[in-house]
This record gives sequence, C-alpha cells and structure tokens, in this order.
Amino acid sequence: MQHPHYPTSQQVEPRLGTRHTRWIHFTSAARPFPMLSLSPDTRVDGDWGCGYSLHDDSFVGISHVHDWQLAGLLVMPVRGHVDASVDRNGLRSPFDRSAEHCKPGDHRFVLQRDGTSVELTATLRTGWHRYRFVGEGPRSIVLDLAGPLGPCEMADASLCALGPRRFEASVTNLPTRRRSQPVRLYFAIELDTDTVLQEARGGAVRAQLTLPDETDTVVMRVALSYTSMEGAWRNMQAEAETFGFDFDAVRDDAIAEWGRWLSRVDASTVDADYRPRFATDLFFALAGRRTCSDADGAWLDSQGETPVVRHIPIDPATGQPGYRHFNSDALWGAQWSIIPLWLDHYPDVIRDFCESFYDYARHGGYIPRGPSGGRDTFVMTSAQATPLFAAAILRGVWQPDDPHALFEHLKANHLPGGAMSKCGYEHDTCLGGGIEDYLELGYIPEDRPESGFHCNGCAQTLEHSYNDHALALLAKHLGRNDDAAEFTRRSKLWRNLFDPAIGFVRPRLRNGDWLEPYDPMGKPGMTEANGWNYTFYAAHDLDGLAECFGSTEALIDKLEQAMQLSGDDGFFAPHGDHEVITLDFGNEPALATPWLFAALGRPDRMTHWLRRIMAELKSGNAITDWHGGDEDQGMMGAWSVLAALGRFSLDGGCSPIRLPVSPLAGPSPA
Repeated sequence: MQHPHYPTSQQVEPRLGTRHTRWIHFTSAARPFPMLSLSPDTRVDGDWGCGYSLHDDSFVGISHVHDWQLAGLLVMPVRGHVDASVDRNGLRSPFDRSAEHCKPGDHRFVLQRDGTSVELTATLRTGWHRYRFVGEGPRSIVLDLAGPLGPCEMADASLCALGPRRFEASVTNLPTRRRSQPVRLYFAIELDTDTVLQEARGGAVRAQLTLPDETDTVVMRVALSYTSMEGAWRNMQAEAETFGFDFDAVRDDAIAEWGRWLSRVDASTVDADYRPRFATDLFFALAGRRTCSDADGAWLDSQGETPVVRHIPIDPATGQPGYRHFNSDALWGAQWSIIPLWLDHYPDVIRDFCESFYDYARHGGYIPRGPSGGRDTFVMTSAQATPLFAAAILRGVWQPDDPHALFEHLKANHLPGGAMSKCGYEHDTCLGGGIEDYLELGYIPEDRPESGFHCNGCAQTLEHSYNDHALALLAKHLGRNDDAAEFTRRSKLWRNLFDPAIGFVRPRLRNGDWLEPYDPMGKPGMTEANGWNYTFYAAHDLDGLAECFGSTEALIDKLEQAMQLSGDDGFFAPHGDHEVITLDFGNEPALATPWLFAALGRPDRMTHWLRRIMAELKSGNAITDWHGGDEDQGMMGAWSVLAALGRFSLDGGCSPIRLPVSPLAGPSPA
C-alpha cells in the first residue's frame, strides 16, 4: 500500500490549467517524459489556446504528438456513413466533461455524437485506443494526416495497408518560426480487428478504416518514431508485444509507473489538504519534456544539411541504451524550477538530459537551448544549458568521460559564435545575443540591430551574468583557475546596468548613456518582464546587489516593496503583458525573488510571501484552477513543488539548501 504522505496518480488533475492551454501543455494518456503523448483535442489549429481547452465542450479528434513544435496523426472513431475527405470539424463530437475520467495514463470519455466510448492509455512510445460502439450501422476510424495540426503545417503524407490489421503512416511537419527544419514522423498502426482502408485522397491524407458492422469493441495501438518506419515497428515490438492487445494490462502498467515516479517525493511536510495539488504540480514537472529517441537508442541528428540517424551507446550492464534523447522547450529559468527538483529526486532524468544535450556537441554541433526534431530551436536567450551541466557535475549526479572536453563545449557557448551570440529563434545568424558588446562594453546596449526574438540588452546582460556564474563554479570545481576568475568577473558585469539614482537595473546605450525615458514598469530592455523583475535577477550575486542598494537592509526593504505591489495585483500578469505588475509569478524571471529573503537573513518574510503566492495564485486542484501563468513544460509545477517543500537553491541546484520551515506546513504568519 502506498504511504499516505506520498503523491498518487489518483490525486492528479491533468486538466488543471487548460483554460489557459497551449499545444504542449496537456498530457493524459502518456508515461513520464513520454515520446507519444496521446490525448483528445478540442482545437488543433495553433499553438497557444490549442489542444485540450476547458473553454470547449467538443472534441475534433485524438492526436498522438503534442510536442515542442511537433504534432502528428489525428484520429476519430465514428459510427454511421461518413466521407473521409470531409473537413475534420465535420467529425467533431460533443462530450460530457462531468462524466470524463482523466488521470495520468488513463483517459476515458464518451463521444455524444454517436455514443462511442473512448479509452486511451500508452506506453512510452505507443498509444493505445479502445473504442466501444453502440447502435446500428457502420463503424470506422478516420485517420487524419492533413494539416495544420497544433503549431505545424503538414505535407507529404503517406498511408498504406500491410494487411487488414496493420498499417503504416508518415507525415512531414513543415518548418515553423521556431523549428527551422522539416521533421518526418513515422507511425506503425495495428488493430485487433480486420478493417478495410478506404484510399486516401491527394497529398493531404484523410482516410478511413472501416470495421465490420457488428463490431462492438476494437483496440488500436500506434507506435511512433522520428527516425524511420522500421524504427516505429521496432518500438511497437519493444513496448507492445508483451501486452498483445490487452488494453487493461497496459493501462494498469501506466498507472503503476506514474505511481512509482510520483512516490519518489515525500510530501509529509506539506499540509494534507494541499497534497492533491502537490501531486498535480509534480505530475506536470514529469510530463512536460518529451522523449524523442527510439527503444533501441536511435535518434535523429538534424544539425547538418542532411539528417543522420545516430545511436545511443548500449549499456553493457542492461543491454539497453544508456540514456534517452529529448525534445525540449527552453531551459530559461530552469535553474529555479525543474533542475533542482530533478537533482534531488530524479537524478536519472538529469543524467539523460546531460548526455542527450551533450550528444549534439559530440557530433559537430553545440550544446542546445531547446532541441526539436534533432536540431536546436534557439529558443529564448543566452546559454541556458550551462546551469544544468554545472549543477549535475557539482552535485555528483553526472560525470562526463572527459569533463574538460565538456567544459570547452560549454565555454564555446559563452563566446562569440555560441549560444550567447544568438537571440530567440535566430537560426542562421549570430547577431542578436550581444556577446561581443558584453565583452567589450561590459553590458549589452539597447541601441543595436535586432535579430531574432528577445533582443533586450538589459535582460540579456543579467542572463549572461547568471550563466557565467554557473560556468565559473564548474571551472573552479575542475581546477581551471583562469577560467574561474574570468567567468566570475563576467558574472558581475550586470552591475554596470544598475542605476543607483533610481535603484533599478536600467538599459544603457552604446555610448554609455542611460536609456531615456525609462520606467521600471516598462518593457524596453526586458524579456517578458520589467525592470523590477530583472533588478532582483542576480540571485548569484546578492553581495553585489546589497552593495548597489547601499546595505542589506535597503535591499530587503526594496524586496518587501516589490512583493507588496505584486501581491496587490494578484502576483500575476496576462501572457504577453508580463511587465504590467512588479513581479509576475506566472513567468520565469521572478521565480527566485521570494527566496532572496532567506538568503538575506529574513526567512520569515520568505515564508510569508511564498504562502501568499501559493494560496492566491497556485492553489486548488480543480480543472478550473491553474498554474498562474504558462506552465512551460514543467517549470511552474516544479517551482510549486519546491515551494511546498521549502527547498530552494539560488545557484540553480549547484548546492542544496534546506530552509528552516516548509512554507505550506501550518498557518501563514502575520
């Protein structure tokens, strides 16, 4: 029996946050860190507000891939005569959310259009459907490989029958603004019932598997690969053959696996009433990032002109690949969320991420910020992966074969031509990151040509400085004293943007002048935030921050003012308007701020403000509740778990910190 203090899958509400959803947000019929994330969609024509949305009461279909800049294979069971070429909205069906069962690895609902019951579950790389039909007339399953789906337009779709129960499908996800190269997805499909494939029409494939009229129940399993059709069948063999077509056994196994992952975290110090929400937050920290390597270790390397299928080395002790690869949204802010959580409770995930990200550099590229389909998307800014590697090595969680070779790759990201040279989604140039000015002027000026997203000199300077600090810690650990000294020096360059006359960091121009006019509540110079957020961003240099304010007491007073003003506005700003309140706790730049109180000798104020943020913005475990902002593939869930445990590390997990009180244990102080 599960210990009552540990989270369980039955406490989790996967639909939490779906009133502010996006394509990568919702996960139901899937495993932890899934490759195939099977779930029904109410909207399929975009990224933000797309996928499973609480605002809708009908499903357009069930798709298999809800990944960072990737999507694929929408299906819909239907009863009655349908035209497979009909627009997908013609197959839309209402459903009763009050009768829906939605738990990790176990999603069930009824399509009210014709009474068909749908059950969904999954292994890591295979999605499982069970449909129960009622009434008279034909039964069929529509397979939709047409576009668009989520953030992607589709092209060059293919679907063929290998027999009455086995099918192959593939489709290309065309490039997006964020993912610059096309990616081909391969699907192996098997059913436990004979079907007839009605031929698809044209290049945008929307076809129909017709079942015998007397069919009551059908089970379909679908395997995914990014490398080849053979890879999809190998994934099917590796993960599905053991179960045959026993849907219940797969579902039981999925539920049990979620239980094992969730129970790695002891919630005994968390208020009992809050533990269900704690379980949901932990679920999101484990569901967001997605596996992209095959069961045999094959993965797609798309860094060069021609994609190459590579293989993860086999661990001789297990006979299995030594790690797995991931598609991943940004690690922007991960040093204050998923990294320290994973370090403490999921070191195997940290090791896998380090190995997989390092593979990109091993094969002629560089350590990415957020890869999708085998190539970096250059999401957000700076050298975001450095804190991950530094913390993993300093905490002894992961050790590369040659740590100095790894260090050189990390260092390259902090020099011209590396990650610090590129702004968000800057695929083909190295103009927006500002590293040259950072090295020459000691800050990144605001009056420079923009290239890519997030060309905000003040924010980039602060982010570069934080990442330089992480690299300095690693250099010191490795005995690279000259590098440690240089990156320690660089980690303090943010001070060049602190204006003592107004008590805020502030954008500067190339000639050294301050940007005029300037309002710390404004957007200029800041990335998804304002001057208040970034003034406290230098969590790695609190001595310097206190010196800028004149004393530790003055810094504490400023923090108190910022928190009070933020609380007056509910601690939250709408997406795209992050600058409208002092500190937006629905986004990454503010995440370290409450914890600064403890580091400055006032843990009581830390506890006070954390409890308020959690109670007012990040509590409740109903489908109408949310994370207080964009969940960002586990970021907000992980941060809430850390807050509930009273655990944080201002240096991104490089050293563990145990705070004197759990913020959610007991009543809030006055």
